[in-house]
Amino acid sequence: MTGNKVTRRQHYRLYTIHRIPTLKVLDFIKIKKSERGMAKRLAMSTAGATLEGDVEFEARQNALKVKSNTFNPGEGKSAKESFLVSFTKEQKSQIKDMIANAISPEEIETIEECVKRGQFPESHLGRKHIEKDETEIDSARKKSRLT
Repeated sequence: MTGNKVTRRQHYRLYTIHRIPTLKVLDFIKIKKSERGMAKRLAMSTAGATLEGDVEFEARQNALKVKSNTFNPGEGKSAKESFLVSFTKEQKSQIKDMIANAISPEEIETIEECVKRGQFPESHLGRKHIEKDETEIDSARKKSRLT
């Protein structure tokens, strides 16, 4: 790991030994049984928990910085781009209806995520039809009570 940023961290060797239990050699130095014991004790300590948290935080931050250039078929740069390219006129109309009839912002976000991936959000289409059926059933029940 010579030259890696992680080597600047205190206890990086013990942390690495603990995280990769099958590791036999690190930085050209054989890992001893006593080091494995110290690595285990570090992992169970407050300092180890802090180190683990710092490493995870830094990994998340770095993942956010890295922009993927991977091409995913059907996936546009934005929901709008995918919407314009990926769907038929009928599907576009249905998607607009789903968004107009959405109950919560989370539901709209879910629909937009599907559209961005180039996938038709069929699960929301079924819910709309179920709600209509339930409304019709409720109306029929009310009418039967009145007569």
